Amino acid sequence: MKKIFIILSILLIFPSIIYLIQYKTVLGFDTYYNFFINENINKTISTILYLVLFIAMMYVYLKIIKREDTFNNIKDILKYVAVIGGIFLIMLPWTSSDIFYYMGVGELDSKYNQNPYYVTMEEYYNQNEQNIDDEILEKGVSNFWADTTVVYGPIAQLIFRTCTLISMKNIDLCLIIFKVLNLVIHMANCYLIYKISGKKQFSIIYGLNPFILLECIGNVHNDTILVFFVLLALYFVTKKKNIYISILFLALSTGIKYFTILLLPIIILYYFRNEKRIEIRFLKCIQFGILFLVIFALEYILYFKDLQVILGMFTQMNRYAKSIYSVLLQKNEQTMIVIRTIIIYVFFIYYIKFCIDLITEKDIKLYKTMRKYNLSLVLAILVLTNCQQWYLVWLFATIMWQKSDMIKNIIGISAITEIANSVYMFLFESYTFDYYYVGTIIILSILWILFTNKQLKEKRIY
Repeated sequence: MKKIFIILSILLIFPSIIYLIQYKTVLGFDTYYNFFINENINKTISTILYLVLFIAMMYVYLKIIKREDTFNNIKDILKYVAVIGGIFLIMLPWTSSDIFYYMGVGELDSKYNQNPYYVTMEEYYNQNEQNIDDEILEKGVSNFWADTTVVYGPIAQLIFRTCTLISMKNIDLCLIIFKVLNLVIHMANCYLIYKISGKKQFSIIYGLNPFILLECIGNVHNDTILVFFVLLALYFVTKKKNIYISILFLALSTGIKYFTILLLPIIILYYFRNEKRIEIRFLKCIQFGILFLVIFALEYILYFKDLQVILGMFTQMNRYAKSIYSVLLQKNEQTMIVIRTIIIYVFFIYYIKFCIDLITEKDIKLYKTMRKYNLSLVLAILVLTNCQQWYLVWLFATIMWQKSDMIKNIIGISAITEIANSVYMFLFESYTFDYYYVGTIIILSILWILFTNKQLKEKRIY
């Protein structure tokens, strides 16, 4: 099975190999949502072949994780993940252009000393076009988000800045640096999952998931780095019993993408779970909540001018892509805004109740709390953000505390969202087709639950 998995991985990235042999650079790369990365080949044939390969890869992956004797120890797992990850280093980001946005805002920051929280790539480039000879920035300006200031936290921006700084304006070198960084972090995540859980199967579930390999190494999304800091936060609070280091890493994670602040009360209250007095628990939440906010604020030192610097966290919430609201947006925007506002309020009421229940809980069990947190996370993905498939990587950070049926469903939905994404391969990338994407996820999820329901009663997957 391991050899078959390697062969399927190579076949999946083979169009990227052909493209790189032909063009020798990613500078002019702009063929998205076409598996063959060739607009002259029929998209239907291209998409069907991709789906066959991806589904075959998922099938082999499921076979691998069901067998406990596939790998002898964590070292064998990491070596194999390194081989598979090395293959995906070659894959071009043909279903997402986000990496070129990362590179562009990093270049704007590192080479031109512009504050990307106040100046957009498009704005700076238009004002200085005659004096710019920089393939990284030029590629970034062609990105959909080029007219937007940075939508990520300051730790993400520092990573972008560092990677572009050592790239010397070479776009190919820059892409390789980002990809190698993600691969190293991906392997570190496998190891941390093992250290936290003590079970190698969880590392395999995370490390060899084709969906994660595609999105985090192939498309180079920064969510894998976010998961790294979350895992470090969980490791230090559960294994090292160090709340201060745990809070530090959680703040760093929030400095990538802001949603991980949802973990803050869980970490604090778990650490002080033996404290029976509710008022003390509440005071500890305030005390360490302030510490978290201080660390988080310090992360912005290099970029802070005024409160506009934090507006980036709201930018993505005001755009609609792969969203459950997209259909309403097309029908009646005002109705959509009202409904979305109501649902957001309901979510926050649910989360506040979750925190109150946790404060008053007499016997806090981490596995029970993390299961509720995962539900909060799923609701946040659906309600507060654009429902991009790579956001589901966040769920894998707490997979070791989930029930067997939930683990199988997380694996299932990760595959389902990637399959549903092929809607845009048959058509083209546009929010006007989001109802096909969302509808496909709903239908396939129902089928997955019905299909696996009987198996879940008979056999655990780990």
